[in-house]
Amino acid sequence: MDPTPLAIEPTERGMAAVTHLSGLAGYIIPFGGVLVPIIIWMVKKDSAVISSIAKQAVLLNCVVFLLFVGSFVLWLTIILIPVVILFWVALGLAAVALPIIGAIRASDGTYYRYPVVGIVPPPAIQAPSQ
Repeated sequence: MDPTPLAIEPTERGMAAVTHLSGLAGYIIPFGGVLVPIIIWMVKKDSAVISSIAKQAVLLNCVVFLLFVGSFVLWLTIILIPVVILFWVALGLAAVALPIIGAIRASDGTYYRYPVVGIVPPPAIQAPSQ
């Protein structure tokens, strides 16, 4: 992780927190955990911070889904069922906790990068001064 945390502008803090929490929409709306962040990403593509957070939300939900489906194969071995259940519990806790932590940090003005799937926003391009 980057030792110096990136700051979020005060005008973008609310939207950044909502974008983190948008990944949890899949628990209410089918496919909402991916569709809602994609919509936010498309609407706010001019904001590097908001679009990076939306990319993280989409990537986190896709990775969680793929790990869930991939670990289902281990369920079929019968012997590894307890391991799979523990893995699913840990995966579920991470999938819920990471967006909440990100939203809290965003409301405080700090950019939160998810472990493993986190994306750092590109630096703002400054116009040359004349």
